[in-house]
Amino acid sequence: MELESALLIIPPKSVQAFAYPLREEYDPLAFDRVPAHLTLFYPFIPAEQADQVAEEIRKLCSRHPAFELTLNRYARTADAIYLEPEDSGALVDLYRTLAQAYPEYVRRKEGAEVPYRPHLTLARLATPQQAEQIEMPPTPSFTFTVEKLHIYVGSREEETPYIPRATIPLGGGA
Repeated sequence: MELESALLIIPPKSVQAFAYPLREEYDPLAFDRVPAHLTLFYPFIPAEQADQVAEEIRKLCSRHPAFELTLNRYARTADAIYLEPEDSGALVDLYRTLAQAYPEYVRRKEGAEVPYRPHLTLARLATPQQAEQIEMPPTPSFTFTVEKLHIYVGSREEETPYIPRATIPLGGGA
């Protein structure tokens, strides 16, 4: 089994509780494998490099202070419904710093205006029309402080969950 990694932001319990029933019903493969999250990079570094790269990222992140993020609007693509931040400026700045250090992990979607669009996936859609059949709860507003990043390691095999391998503080915190 080949292991891979992802660099994630794991929101607090209030966001997890909101996302839980939606992800359980509409994104069951991810639901069983990783908590609700905002992805910075996936796929990321080979799993066996996680500890070494965590130290490198820790140095990069020491220059980026913790920041507040508000998830307060729904958005969708042809294949997903998600929550996105009101103002993602600090998060995009952090992403750009990391993307300069790890350009080989930047994923560009064909026709995308920006290479990174922060979001928390709530539902995967088989067809765009499926979005009309999903009754979403009233739009929430969650504000939380992003104080750390997480490297999760796992396998693409559906039965294998991703597990936290490293936690990286922002702003040089502990």
